[in-house]
Amino acid sequence: MTAPASHLSPIAGFVNAMARLTIRGLDARIRELEAARRGALELRQALATARDFADSDAAGYIDRTGLEA
Repeated sequence: MTAPASHLSPIAGFVNAMARLTIRGLDARIRELEAARRGALELRQALATARDFADSDAAGYIDRTGLEA
């Protein structure tokens, strides 16, 4: 069993506080990186869809009859 926080030395309390602060900062950075990753994945999917459409259009698979009006 660990001792209550009141029995810790001042240095131990400082180290614990710094660890908590670092963890909070890292949590925010992880959320930021995950959002950037999601954005990159969405961009990759959009580019792949556009490429597939362009390839299909170039191959003549897309029928545009009646759309010129």
